Amino acid sequence: MNINATLLNYYQLCHRKMWLHYHVIRMEHTSEVVYEGKLIGEESYPFRADKNEELEISYTLPESSGQNEVVLTAKIDFFDAKRGIVHETKKSAAKEWAHVAQVQFYLYLLQKNGVEISHGVIEYPKLRQTERVTLHEDDVERIEANIEKIREILEQEQCPPKLPISKCKACSYFEFCWVGDE
Repeated sequence: MNINATLLNYYQLCHRKMWLHYHVIRMEHTSEVVYEGKLIGEESYPFRADKNEELEISYTLPESSGQNEVVLTAKIDFFDAKRGIVHETKKSAAKEWAHVAQVQFYLYLLQKNGVEISHGVIEYPKLRQTERVTLHEDDVERIEANIEKIREILEQEQCPPKLPISKCKACSYFEFCWVGDE
C-alpha cells in the first residue's frame, strides 16, 4: 500500500475524498481551483529552481504482523538541502491545518531517511504570507497514528460517508458526491 502526502492532506479534510482518490476516482482535473493552485505553485517563485530542487522521497514502514507493506511517498515542491528547509506553496490559507500536516509529513519522511532538516515553510503568495512549520516528537506520534488510521480507512470496502454539504462546496469531488442530492 502506498500512502502519499496527498492522501495525508485529504485525510485532514475528508475521509471520503481520500478513499476515492486512493481508489483511482480522481476529480482534481475538473477543478478550476486545483488548476489555479498549480499555476500559483509553478509561477510564484520562478528563480527558486536555481538554488532549490523538487524532491521525491519515500520510506517503507517496518512490517507489522499480518499487515500489508506500507510505503510512504511525497513529492516536495522545493527543498533547500543546504539549510534543510522544505518549501510548500499553497493558493490560500483556507485549509491551513491540512497544509501544516502535509509539510510535517514531508519533514517526517526526510527525517526517516536520515536527511538533516530544520523546518518547513508554507508560502501563500496571493496573501503575501508564510508560515513556519516544525516537527516535534508529539507531531511524529500523531503522524504515525494518522498513517495507521489512513491505512484502515483505505482498506475498507465501502466508501466513507459524505460530510455535510456546507463543507463540500469548493471541493473538486462536489458534483461526484452531491449530484442529484442537493
